[in-house]
Amino acid sequence: MVESHPTRDIGRVFVGRRREMADLKAALDDALSGHGQMVMLAGEPGIGKTRIAQELASYAEQRGAQVLWGWCYEGEGAPPYWPWVQLMRAYVQQAGAEQLTAEMGPGAADIAEIVPEIRGKLPNLAAPPLLDPEPARFRLYDSITTFLKNAAQRQPLMLVLDDLHWADRSSLLLLEFLAREIGTSHLLLVGAYRDVEVSRRHPLSQTLGALVREQIFHRVQLDGLTQQEVGELVEGSAGITLTLEAAEVIHKRTDGNPFFVGEITRQVTLDNITEDQGWASVIPEGVRDAIGRRLIRLSDQCNQMLTTASIIGRRFEFRLLKSLLGDAIEGQLLGAMDEAVGSLMIEELPQSVGLYQFTHDLIRETLMEELSTIRRVQLHARIAQALEALYEDDAEAHAAELAHHFAEAHTVLGAEKLVLYSLMAGEQALAGHAHEDAVEHYQRGLEAKQGQEIDGDVAALLFGLGRAQAGAWERWRVNEAVNTVKPAFDYYVAAGDVQRALAIANYPFSFGTVEILDQALKLVPPGSLDSGRILARYGRGLNFVMGGPGGREQVSDTLGRALEIAQRENDTALELDLLGMLASIHWFDLNFHDCLENSLRAIELSSRLGLQEDASLQWYAVRVLIALGNPAEARIHATVQLELLEKYGRKADIAQALHGHEVLAQFEGKWEAAREFSDRGLAVDYRNVLLLHWRAILEYEEGSFSQGAHFLERILETIHMTDRRLHPEDVRIATLTMALAARITGIENGPDLAEFAVEQIPEPDPMRPFWGQLARTGMALVAVENGDLTAAREQYEFLKDRAIGVTPLNMVCGYRVLGLLSQTLGDLNQATAYFEESLAYCRKAGYRPELAWTCCDYADALQERNNPDDRGKAKAHLDEALVISSELGMRPLMERVAGRLETLQALPQRATSYPGGLSVREVEVLLLIAQGNTNREIANELVLSQRTVQRHIANIYAKISVRNRAEATTFALAEFGTPT
Repeated sequence: MVESHPTRDIGRVFVGRRREMADLKAALDDALSGHGQMVMLAGEPGIGKTRIAQELASYAEQRGAQVLWGWCYEGEGAPPYWPWVQLMRAYVQQAGAEQLTAEMGPGAADIAEIVPEIRGKLPNLAAPPLLDPEPARFRLYDSITTFLKNAAQRQPLMLVLDDLHWADRSSLLLLEFLAREIGTSHLLLVGAYRDVEVSRRHPLSQTLGALVREQIFHRVQLDGLTQQEVGELVEGSAGITLTLEAAEVIHKRTDGNPFFVGEITRQVTLDNITEDQGWASVIPEGVRDAIGRRLIRLSDQCNQMLTTASIIGRRFEFRLLKSLLGDAIEGQLLGAMDEAVGSLMIEELPQSVGLYQFTHDLIRETLMEELSTIRRVQLHARIAQALEALYEDDAEAHAAELAHHFAEAHTVLGAEKLVLYSLMAGEQALAGHAHEDAVEHYQRGLEAKQGQEIDGDVAALLFGLGRAQAGAWERWRVNEAVNTVKPAFDYYVAAGDVQRALAIANYPFSFGTVEILDQALKLVPPGSLDSGRILARYGRGLNFVMGGPGGREQVSDTLGRALEIAQRENDTALELDLLGMLASIHWFDLNFHDCLENSLRAIELSSRLGLQEDASLQWYAVRVLIALGNPAEARIHATVQLELLEKYGRKADIAQALHGHEVLAQFEGKWEAAREFSDRGLAVDYRNVLLLHWRAILEYEEGSFSQGAHFLERILETIHMTDRRLHPEDVRIATLTMALAARITGIENGPDLAEFAVEQIPEPDPMRPFWGQLARTGMALVAVENGDLTAAREQYEFLKDRAIGVTPLNMVCGYRVLGLLSQTLGDLNQATAYFEESLAYCRKAGYRPELAWTCCDYADALQERNNPDDRGKAKAHLDEALVISSELGMRPLMERVAGRLETLQALPQRATSYPGGLSVREVEVLLLIAQGNTNREIANELVLSQRTVQRHIANIYAKISVRNRAEATTFALAEFGTPT
């Protein structure tokens, strides 16, 4: 038998892969030049994913990069983020304290939650701030990303994540986050996975779907070697030159899989291969058969050791094997280890003395498959007990590993330890914001207690599971998480365990806890600080479930009582939280002055006490000040908000802060500045419907109709992609976008839009007044375009008590909308009063685009009213609108105003009124009829919808008592002469 020497082993020889290596080296070169890249190596087991990554790693090190590796393991109880922990731990071990401080910055405390070794280098780290699950996880991911990008500035980094098909969900979410951030870094991220194991429902499949949208992402598919390359591989590793026939047989048996080639080649002697006949029969049919043959050649003691190690995991420690194989003398065990290393079944790892791993997972899998179920369970039981004794006081840090083995052995060892370590592992996962992993740990513990009455362990598991669900699930499913913890709360109340009951009541579930909080108030003394904290959460919960003025009064009263307690007890954190809640409630109830008062009080308080400011407080201040027409002060808070969020915020929040700057620029007609902020915002949150809404209208305002339609289409696409229950506000934004687009362009889509609004927005609308105003504004503009008196009346009644300047969503002054509705309803005096309000507001705030539109719409109303001095006023307003729209490059409005002025010049001078009580607009339509224009041509000339033109014609016929166009033309010739 020809034995392969370790230095000439198949795994050490690298052949073929020229195209793949060229692609990988190109990606590395891009990363070295500051254009971060991500590469995924995909292929079947043994195809050479790890080997090609090793080859690229060697090349990267030659080019001056540092290479860090992280491995994922199957079912071994690894803690959350395990591949990331491994590579960061390796970096931390060789870095100094000063270097780590500079590279991690304020995020060091967050990263230390999952890499405890950091505290050994930086012992004075403070604990990270307590945040809700979603922002806490964002902060951790952002801290890790910032650290890796900073580290790559000092020396380029190549990060390798192997066996990603076994990665935990939290590690995959971090991978997705990092992929969006490394485009301008010196980072190359290489992942490897078995594509045959990734089904549509596999967690990695979801991640790959997200990654493929990133420009930096590349997928390299590894297929089998060619027949020629198989020959080269055998010759380079075993020193055997294959005949064409031998190469063909081996290639056919292995499909060119390098690992399979190696396993099969080891079974064949030089004489076998060089013989002309009979040699092919000795080649195994499959790789597991080949591995089995290798194992048969090893001693019984070596096989026993390898079998036990396979149950421990891909990696294992000598000291654990020694404790498990108690009958073996240490020298004999060392001999078995040396035998396994010599046969290339396992290899010793350089990171730690006594640490080994299987050279390939297929070897471990083959060993495991040969075990009976009872034998496997018994080994898990022995391993669980040995690990527990080995870790002793440090067992909590290894809870996930212990829980795994106790779960596999629960039929032998019972459920007590399984429940204990599942609880520990769940808490450990929650501490690292690995909510998905925590869900699995708690569910496993509950399954072990299934069928039993609720006790302290079950209550603890339920509370843990509810917290994990709240972090892992979408916002609309949080009620289910609350239902999970309710039995635990009831258990603690019945048991008199007030402390644990209050822990559940005070946990920051976003909503759904009203019933729990109502009971919790009875557990604490009235007026106490504990009652103040519960009242705060109670008020927030009521805000989600109680509609109508009466409900809002109860919410305000509840929060007001909590605020009094916070101020009396000098609990600044609670006071700030309550001020923020009140600001939010007032904002969405359109009580802008109260919202501003609360947000500014909170900002002043946090500043006076030197506390870290809450960016959401700045958010409300910015938007309220914009709505109230104070852009100068709004810009100050917008700058602070963006600075805060760029340090600590989530991407979605950063996008919202950029949107505040965009709004200010757009209201002032600074289109290029607005477009820049829009681009930055969409770069970090490309599906943000609010950002897409404003960008679409920006393009329409400048006359880029195709670009406007593009962004509008992205809004509608996003709405169809997302769950309406999660983002119901997006439908209301889309309604307004479509209505404004129709108003600006004059392109008729009123009926379709009206139908869209009716289908998408329920009646009555359950959304808060703010969102109701948004949707109603869009529907009001549709009613105006359609000349729909019934719809106009309905929207007027809703909006008349909510008349404000603008909001950062509506983009159109509320007074102007009311003016248009009043004009449609025929109340021209009321319409002009509203337009005057809009003019005053826009002039004071300096919102020039909206001022220009108000001037144009006001001029239309004045012409229609036709009082003695209305014609002169109308011309003055049109002149102002033309100046502003020309200066700002608002082409659609420029053309509309120019047409209005031309028509106004052509109209005959009338001192009082037109015959039959015709309005100015009706005279315009009549004269165009007399010129022989069709309804479509009249609509295009006057920038109206055809439905509006039809309404005007019907009014004309009724007022001058004619039945058709011919009679109307005769009337026009008699009254106004030959039209020009």
